[in-house]
Amino acid sequence: MVLSGTWLAAQTVGREGFFMIPGDAKAGMKTFFDKGCIRCHAVMGEGGNTAPDLARAPAGHLTAAELVAAMWNHAPQMWERMQQEKADPPVFAASEMANLFAFLYSVRSMDEPGNAERGRQLLYEKRCLECHTVAGQGVTGAPDLRRWASYRNPVSWIQAMWNHAPAMQVLMEARGLPWPEFRGTDVGDLIAYIRTLAPNPRRHVYLQPSNPEVGRSLFRAKGCATCHRVRGGAVRGELSLGTRSLPRTLGQLAASMWNHSPTMWASMQAQEIPRPQFSNKEMADLISYLFAERYFEVDGSPVRGGRVFEVKGCSYCHVPGSQGPILAAWAGRVSPIALATAMWNHGPVMLERMREQQMPWPMFRPGEMVDLMEFLNRGARAVSAKGSRP
Repeated sequence: MVLSGTWLAAQTVGREGFFMIPGDAKAGMKTFFDKGCIRCHAVMGEGGNTAPDLARAPAGHLTAAELVAAMWNHAPQMWERMQQEKADPPVFAASEMANLFAFLYSVRSMDEPGNAERGRQLLYEKRCLECHTVAGQGVTGAPDLRRWASYRNPVSWIQAMWNHAPAMQVLMEARGLPWPEFRGTDVGDLIAYIRTLAPNPRRHVYLQPSNPEVGRSLFRAKGCATCHRVRGGAVRGELSLGTRSLPRTLGQLAASMWNHSPTMWASMQAQEIPRPQFSNKEMADLISYLFAERYFEVDGSPVRGGRVFEVKGCSYCHVPGSQGPILAAWAGRVSPIALATAMWNHGPVMLERMREQQMPWPMFRPGEMVDLMEFLNRGARAVSAKGSRP
């Protein structure tokens, strides 16, 4: 994997500086097995089939706050399933929940295993063989794609495709060939096919652990920041690489960079910006930075969070004089990990009490969880008396 929980970093929301994403992805994989999550949930097709594959569903990107919301929304069904199977819900320490989140976030960046036969067909459909040779087929003029067969990580493909794109564009224009575009699983399928042609199947090229802090520096040093922003609006009309615009998987990122290469190159030429070249390690660091940044949601609104606190019924149990803990005491300490840990460990009791009082289990829409966390971090001062039913 490119991403590792101990190396992921992101800019502190609302202030300068960096902090590490809590947790370790490798330890989180062990937690996923030890806590029994694997019995119902699969990851990349491996595991149970009674609950969604957590590497595939939902199809879009989720921030840490949205992972909390997804866990909250589906928790009653999970607990009921465990009750049917006469299994007690596992209890998580905060460190275990952090590791689990790091694992889930990391694995969701990986593509599903590609379809080698479809990859072979794409070589003809995209007219790759009119410039490249592959296993003796095609036209000379560009490198034999078997050179890339030992790459075991899509980042290596991203780096090679980026560095060679200008030369390929010149050659294709000279031959009257259209610039091919890739969609969906195209890149993963191509990689799967090329790997079957490896002259030495036991020889693999792996990446060294990536460093997102170095990637942040590269984002500026290589000129990416001239046209792109990671948070906020785009610069000079170019694509923003923010939370929701960046593709979810590495293969999808490779396709996006390739598809936009002619447009980016034209923009650089117009602004007299030299097109940067990347080493394998530099590309890994850059992508690690981009993917780490979007682990965190954009700033929440305490005002909207206060409304969420009321509308979802939190104020009925979590204010002075009620039966639940006073959430105002959490001021300044609320994070996705802390909230997920508390919610999961105490959730069965909450669900039972809410059913006794005929209260519905609240469901969170995108953006609401980060607003609620911002409200709680401000001390939930807007709520000082027992609330009413939602």
